[in-house]
Amino acid sequence: MNDDFLRGYVETAPASLSAYDTATLAMTMVVQHLRHTNLPEERITDLVNHLLFATAGDPTTAARLLELTKAELESLAARLMAKGLGK
Repeated sequence: MNDDFLRGYVETAPASLSAYDTATLAMTMVVQHLRHTNLPEERITDLVNHLLFATAGDPTTAARLLELTKAELESLAARLMAKGLGK
């Protein structure tokens, strides 16, 4: 996994989102994707920390996202997408 994975989510985010919301959406999608692979939580944390280092992401936001369940991540992603699409 590398920062191209995260950048893919950033590039597909609605352009109307703020930079913070775009980064949050991208990190939410990454964590959500990793959770759906059923990797051990320690491995997911390691991968997210690698992405944070590679992309200068916000560690506070990442820590908060790592505490969310799959359903909560999906809900947050949906809210951010709706916000970006003006809905």
